[in-house]
Parts: sequence; structure tokens; C-alpha cells
Amino acid sequence: MSHARDELLRLCIEAAPVGIAMFDREMRYLAASRRYQQDRGVTGQILVGRSHYEVFPEIPPRWREVHARCLAGASERCDADRFTGPDGTSLWIRWEIRPWFGPSGEIGGIVLFAEDTTEHVTRDTELRRWADTFENAAFGITVTDATTNRIAFANPARAAMCGRTVAEVCGAHVLDDYPEEERARVAALIAEGDRNGRVIYDSVFVRRDGSTFPVQLDITSVRNRDGSVRYRIATALDITDRQLAERARKDSEAEARRYGDLLRTMIDTMAEALLMIDAEGRTLFANAACRAMFGDRDDIGSPEWQLLYERFRPDGVTPCPPDETPIGLAKRGQSFDDIEIICRRHTGESDLHIVASGRSIRNEAGRHEAAVVVYRDVSELFEKTVAAQRSAELLDKTIASIPDAFLVTDENRNFLHVNPACKTLLGIDGTQSLDEWEQSYAVLSADGTTPVASEDRPLRRVLRGEPIDASELVLREVATGRDLALSLTARPIYDGEGVVRGAVLLYHDLSKSKHIERQLRQGQKMDAIGQLTGGVAHDFNNILTAITCTIEILAKGVADRPHLATIARIIDQAARRGADLTRQLLAFARRQPLDPRPTDINGLMTDTARLLRPTLGEHIELAAVLADGVWPAMVDASQLSTAVINLAVNARDAMPGGGKLIIETANVTLDETYADTNPDSKAGDYVMIAVSDNGAGIPAGIRDKVFEPFFTTKDVGRGTGLGLSMVYGFIRQSGGHVKLYSEEGQGTSIKLYLPRIVEAEETEDEGPAIDAMTGGDETILVVEDDDLVRRNVITLLEDLGYTAYAASSGPEALALLDRGTAFDLLFTDVIMPGGMNGRELAAEVLRLRPSTKVLYTSGYAEDAIVHHGRLDPDVTLLNKPYRKADLARKVREALAGPAALGPGTRKRRRRATPETAPDGE
Repeated sequence: MSHARDELLRLCIEAAPVGIAMFDREMRYLAASRRYQQDRGVTGQILVGRSHYEVFPEIPPRWREVHARCLAGASERCDADRFTGPDGTSLWIRWEIRPWFGPSGEIGGIVLFAEDTTEHVTRDTELRRWADTFENAAFGITVTDATTNRIAFANPARAAMCGRTVAEVCGAHVLDDYPEEERARVAALIAEGDRNGRVIYDSVFVRRDGSTFPVQLDITSVRNRDGSVRYRIATALDITDRQLAERARKDSEAEARRYGDLLRTMIDTMAEALLMIDAEGRTLFANAACRAMFGDRDDIGSPEWQLLYERFRPDGVTPCPPDETPIGLAKRGQSFDDIEIICRRHTGESDLHIVASGRSIRNEAGRHEAAVVVYRDVSELFEKTVAAQRSAELLDKTIASIPDAFLVTDENRNFLHVNPACKTLLGIDGTQSLDEWEQSYAVLSADGTTPVASEDRPLRRVLRGEPIDASELVLREVATGRDLALSLTARPIYDGEGVVRGAVLLYHDLSKSKHIERQLRQGQKMDAIGQLTGGVAHDFNNILTAITCTIEILAKGVADRPHLATIARIIDQAARRGADLTRQLLAFARRQPLDPRPTDINGLMTDTARLLRPTLGEHIELAAVLADGVWPAMVDASQLSTAVINLAVNARDAMPGGGKLIIETANVTLDETYADTNPDSKAGDYVMIAVSDNGAGIPAGIRDKVFEPFFTTKDVGRGTGLGLSMVYGFIRQSGGHVKLYSEEGQGTSIKLYLPRIVEAEETEDEGPAIDAMTGGDETILVVEDDDLVRRNVITLLEDLGYTAYAASSGPEALALLDRGTAFDLLFTDVIMPGGMNGRELAAEVLRLRPSTKVLYTSGYAEDAIVHHGRLDPDVTLLNKPYRKADLARKVREALAGPAALGPGTRKRRRRATPETAPDGE
């Protein structure tokens, strides 16, 4: 299982054994494998998006022509082509270029497959050079397979010696060219050569015509790592001419020397380091690779040379005893294979990681006389292995740290790898089978209702070779019914032959984002309802204003007729209830004019709790848990007290059999994480007021609706459904945040968060109190678009002794101004048709007549005169609906005050919230 998992993970990281690069039609990189970057000498560069010709500006024109042909639909390849990298390094490559096609069949670009064949080309070149040398040698040369004793190679000179062709000699038994009587002796000599490594003897060859001639054979045995003989290299010299025996001997010696030099050269060109030492450790021979590895010196292997290094076992920490080093074993005459050792130079250079094999050379008596040690430098391989291990560890740590569930399976649906998030999110720890896990969940589509067929489940689709991108689904736990909203991205894992061998799946938890999405939709719905209710309340206030302005006159006129007086009182009561209803609607819509002041929250809650005790009844236990040092908040204290009373009354109704109600205050700081999950809040310091009960709680299905206007769970006639909506609107208008916590059967806690006061500001002192029903003889211009309200206001003002002019819009009022109509007070509605609101009208009037006083009236708080829930400092406002007494008092207040905020106006200090700070206006 572990091997299969590692293999599949390796396929994920490095899928191709050759360098691969993908380009678009403009020859810009779309992807480039690590092998491709290494082979091209551009490792570490960012290639994606760059032009191939920008990365390699010196590319030959013939390659551009190949690219053009492939972009036109051709496929081309080359088995050996020379490539020069940006650093001047030259290498041989085998390449193939094919076009790739888009979804509609059009050519989207090309894919380049390239393999570095420099080593193979170099080796082939060297082999051809040696083959040419052997082919042209004047003496006979054969190479014999030691296992079968068949001749694998013969040069022309060797074949001609016996009057045969090379083809006839190759494949023949090594003893076929000897006379029958000579073969036993030659076989023994060859065996001796296998034991000692080399043998030289004289013998006789038989020609094709049956004649014989004397030859001298020099046979060298070449061994495998395990000590067995792999093949034999034999040279054969014809020594027929006895008359030229001396010359033949000298020639033979010369040939033998040349052959020895040739063998020495061959050994010297070996990639492995070869060292031959005697029994005392003195160097007999060291090839070029050995001198390059250990230093160009003649005492390699001596005690003095060994002092240049510290030797360690493969862990790089444990010292290797001298007797167990390759030299130590070779000096004792031991043969060994693949001993791994680390040599650490005292000069501070990089460690040398080597693998050594050695053989003892013994004399005829079996006594150890010398040894051959072959070293192979595996430093680069070791570094690559360590780097691969570190990369794998980094990958494992990265996968383990991601919050998404990451899992890998094989084609048989067995878990190969799961990260910790799989356990916390999906309950997968890798011990159970995938079938067992799937049985514990029902798989549903994104709607949370439609079941997903078994054959369409994600893993089955991926194992069929179908990739999945950010597909949403719902897992419903069979045991608990708990739903888990997920986003799945998955990919099949292919082997080198394109067969699906497993799958990688990444599950992302959507629960948090779905929750935020629901909260955002709820907030948008509440804002939309607020806009609707604000508009309704505005129009309703105009109607109520007409009623309230006339009811007092009617009541006075029928005071002597009891029956009509009763009807007038009923109309008055209905108007008051209508006004209360519009105030609640405006509170929810965040359109009620507030009078926020720095407020001692603990003191206000103490007073509110005192008012609540008789209201709640004896069956409700009331407790106030007020934290020390609670910050002051900028809030309309009267409205806040009303909001808390509303919450307390709702809590009382949720505990018909009695219970406990707690009013709590505290300083809290909401961080960015909280703000991210509650879209209608902002990070910062807040004063928290909590009203909690241990009553029936609110069912989960209706918790999102409790703040909506007219929604109530009370019996008909027992509630309007505006209490909580008014609290919600007031707190939001005050720059705060409302959070509801409830568990059915356990109770409910509603927390109100009001911004902490952070800096000081100035505000006007309140003016002197004005007696109700005081009139005057000034002239007032009334600007009101509602005809019914306008006529009633004119009547009331004239009844109070004022002279009144009327206009239905801002432009109509300015026309009166242009005609020279004189007036002392502009009494204007804020919201009006005609393209000019009351604020803009007042600004124009004050520009033309700076001494004019202004009184505004409105059914709800309009941004023209109210900012951050507070009246602008130079504004006097009469809220609709109003009565005659309210109108009389506000008119006198406006006429007594300044036309605009002047330099002589007295100010007093007031602390400000972040929303009312100067930088925020």
C-alpha cells in the first residue's frame, strides 16, 4: 500500500520522463515541466506567458520553420539534434513536436517533447571510435561472452587468420579454432585467466583448409560487481615465421605493450574511479577518474592520504572505523560490493558520497598480493535523493496544513493518502474503507434535495477519467441528518500509458460562505423592506398630520355635544396610535430623527431595570449584570431605553410560567473575523447590551424573520410584529449591530452593539423653552406638496395670528420670492417634487435673504438634513404628524433662533462616535 501510494504521488508531481513544454499559437509558454527547464538551462525562470523566442533569442531559423509547420498541423521529430542553451552549454536532444487542438477542433498551439540524449550520443560516438580502432587493428581481437563461451565480437584481422569471415567467427565457440587435442589445455588456461584476471599463452589455430599455425593469445577477464566474469577480451598474434622468431617476439612485445596501453587507456577512460593497491596499501595504479576524485597524487590509499579525510557511515554522523573503510578491507584481502561511505574533506569542501566495490588479487599460492577498488561518486544522486525527500516532506506538510480535505485513492477505491482536514471535515482517517465511509453519507446535489445516483458520485466519475472543477454538492450524515455543503475539485491520475490509476480529490467547506451569503441576503431583504416601510410611513405621516392638525379644532367645536365629543376622542386616539405605528415603521426603516447624546449606559440600564420590575410581574426574576468601566456611547437614550423595554417584554412573553431575565453590559471589541462573518457589522470597539432569558427559545426556521416588520409568533391581537423590527432599525441607525442567539427550549439572548465614543465634538446649547400655543404676528411662507396638509397648516397658523403664504414646491416658493413677497419664516417640507428638496430651497432663500429663519418638517429622517442619524447643527425640525401645540412651539423656537449657525453661537463639548467624527462626514 505504501509503495503504491508513493508511486501515485510521484506520478502527480512528475508525470513525464521527458521534458515537455506547451505553447499557444504565438509561441508563448502555457506550461513547462521541470525536466524541460533543467535540460534547457532555464531553471528558476518564470516561463509561462513569455515568448519562446524571447527566452532563446539565438534560436536557429530552421527551428522557427519547424514551429510554423507544426502550427499549420504537421507533426515532426528528430532523433539527434544539437541545442545550445543560454549559458552556452551544448547538448544533444531527441525531440518531437505536435499540434494541440482546442474544444472546437482548431489548432491552439504546439506541444514539444524533448529528451536529453547527450550521454547516449557521446557513448555511441566513443563506442564507434573504439569499434573503428578494433576493426582496423593489425592483430586479431575477439570479445567472448564468459557465460556461453561464444565469441561476441571479432575484428577482420582475427577472422582472416583462420581464413574465415567475421560473421563465421562471431557466434562460434571459443575453442572451435583450436585443434581437438589442444582444447582441454586451452580451456584450463582460460579458467586460470578468469581466476587471475589475465592469461598469456601460445597455442595453435586451425585454418579453413585444415592447416594449422602457431598463435600467441593474451586474454583479459572483465568482471561483474559480484566478482563473476562477464566477458573476455583476447588478442591473437600469428607467430608462424620461426625464422623471424626474434623479430616476431619483439613485435609481439610491442603489440602487447600497445595492447596494454590500450587497456590502460580504456581503464583510464572509465567513468568509475579505479584504484589498484598492494597488500601494504601502496598505489600500484589509479586511473584518471580516481585521481580526479581523490587528488592527483601517487600515494592514494596510503596512511598519509587517508589523513586528508574523515570517513562516516551513510548517515553522515557515525564515524567509520579505519578497518571497515574500502581501503582497510582491500588491504586485508577482503572482497566487497557496494559499500556506501561519506568522505569529509578537512579543507571544507563538499562531502564526497561514494559507493565502493573491491576484489582481492592473489598469487598461485592463494596469498593476497594486491586489490582493485572501484569507486562510484553518488554525491549528485545523494543530493537529488535528499532534495526529493525534502520536497516530499514539504509536500506532505503543505497538504497537511491546508484547511480543505485532500485525499488520494487508487483505481480500486482504496485510500492512499488523507490529510488531517479529512478527519475533521469528512470523518476520514484512512483506517476505514471508502465504501464504509460512503455508506455513512447521502450525496445530494447543490440544492440539498436531489440525490446523486451511485454511478454519478464524484469518485466514480473521476476514476472514469472525468475531471471535476468546483462542483457543489451536499453530504448528509445518515446518523445525525447534518448537512455539509462542499465544493469539490478532482482529477484522475494516469500512468505512463494513459491508464487511470487513481484520483486526487479536494473538498472545500462551503458552510461558512453559505452562512455569510444567507446573512447578506437577509440584510438586503431587511434594507429593501426598510425602504418600503419608510416610504409608506412618509405618506401616512402626511395623512396623520392633516388629522392631528384638525382634531383639536373639531374637539373644541363639539365640546358641548357629548356624543360628538366622544367620536372626536376616538379619532384622536386612533391618530395617536397611527403616529405610534409610523414611528415604529420609521425606526425599523432607520428614518426616525434621533437626538443622540453621550450616554452613561450603565446608568440608563439601571433606570430601565427599575421601570421594568413592576411591568414584568412577580413570576419573572430580573437581574442586571453591569460591567465596571463601561464606555459611554453616543445614542438617543430615550429610544435605547424603549428598545430594551421592548426586548424585555418579548422575553417575558416567552416565559409564561416564569423564568429569569438578565440585562448585561460589557465593553467588547469586534475583530475582522467577526465582521467577515456578519456583513452588517464593522470591526471596532463597542458597548454591548444583552437581554437574555431562559424561556422557550426561537425555532431555527424563523430566526431569520424575527426582525422583519409585522412578523410575530404571538396570538392575534397580542402583538403588531413591530417591536423587534423597531429595535433592529434603531440600533442600525445608531451605527450599531444586533446579534440574536437562541436555542429552542433553552432561551434567547439578543445583544445590542453600540459604537464607543472616541473623540470630542461641539454642539449647540439648547435654547430656552417655548410656551405651548404661543402665536405671533410674523409672516410665514409654507412650502408643502401635500394639498391637504398645506391647507390645514395655513388654517392653524392663521388661527395663531400669523400671516401665511402657501407654495406647493421649491420653484413655486422661489417665484414668490422673485415677486417680492416678504416673510419672516420659511416653513418647508423636506421631501418635495419639482427637483428641489427643502434643504436646497432653504439654501437658496438664505442666499437671497440671509436674515430669514427656517423651520423644516418631515415624516422621516432624510439625508438632506440628517446625517448619521442626527439633525444637522443648523436645523430646526418639526416631525410629522404634529398637533397645533407642536406647531406653535416649533414656530416660536425657529423665529427666536438664528437664521444660520453664526460665529456668536455658543457651543458645548460633546463626545463623538466613529460615525460622527469629522473625518467621516
